[in-house]
Amino acid sequence: MHVRVRFTGILRHYAGVKEEDVELPDGADIASLMLRIGREFGSRLPQNMWDADKEVFHPLIKATRRGSPIAEDDEGLKDGDEIFIISRMAGG
Repeated sequence: MHVRVRFTGILRHYAGVKEEDVELPDGADIASLMLRIGREFGSRLPQNMWDADKEVFHPLIKATRRGSPIAEDDEGLKDGDEIFIISRMAGG
């Protein structure tokens, strides 16, 4: 399946790209997408965003669909999804 990932805010800065097309196996979920993104872009991110040893993002780094609430890790993906990776770490 094909999923378009869009990086927002500070994550876009560190990733060095605005978006990335990702191929995942059928039945993939948000957790598998986040792991894939972390493995590919984690070396570009500060340690407080991606823990390379545990292969997890900080709890405030989340995935969402346009106009939808924050996605749960076990939420399934479908071909053609557009997923936004956002950081809720910044205050205001």
